[in-house]
Amino acid sequence: MKVSDVQFITNSGDHKGTKYNFTLAEQNGQKAWQVTRLFQSAPAMAKEKIEMMIAIKEQNIPLSGGVELTQANKILGQLEIIATETTPVTLVGLDRVERLVRVDRSGFSLAPTISEKDREPEYAVSITCWSIYE
Repeated sequence: MKVSDVQFITNSGDHKGTKYNFTLAEQNGQKAWQVTRLFQSAPAMAKEKIEMMIAIKEQNIPLSGGVELTQANKILGQLEIIATETTPVTLVGLDRVERLVRVDRSGFSLAPTISEKDREPEYAVSITCWSIYE
């Protein structure tokens, strides 16, 4: 059984070789993962725009509100480490393709997602990455 949908692997610095696994949130019954191929002339470095929403869950188990926000802080901390890397990190995506990426510097947003009426909202972190030419 697959525990995570995407994995970031740091390639330099104090965290070199560290693997960060995340589960994607669902939107309209599908995993929140979108890759857009970019066609920009040189010297542009970005090859693809990758947008995803990471679910705030502990090994695919929905959490209670207070515990969920603690988990959100943990995930945001991991994403900060990934975003501050000076060299591109490796992203193994939902499609199992390895890409060298940089995390968008505009930051992350934490948003509640409500899938059913009268249920506690679940939280997800939106993140954008840019794959680069090798």
